[in-house]
Amino acid sequence: MPQGVTEKKICRRCLLSQVPDLQELEKAIRERISLMPEEERASAEKQQRRLAVCQNCDHLNSGTCGLCGCYVELRAAKVLMHCPCVPKKW
Repeated sequence: MPQGVTEKKICRRCLLSQVPDLQELEKAIRERISLMPEEERASAEKQQRRLAVCQNCDHLNSGTCGLCGCYVELRAAKVLMHCPCVPKKW
């Protein structure tokens, strides 16, 4: 690699809020979640439990699920969604 050029690394097992280049995307997803009707939104506690599971999953890659391609923060926020793993992790 040429001198002065840094290789951009993929952040495995990171949520969007933990990837500096994706903070604007994370902000847009947070806004989308806040606009969801309450009956469609999982409780904050449930979202955190789901995201904790995702953070320990080998399929998490820079805030997206390697199985389905979703943004895990958005998927975890929807009350009727589930983990795409077989068997489901949440």
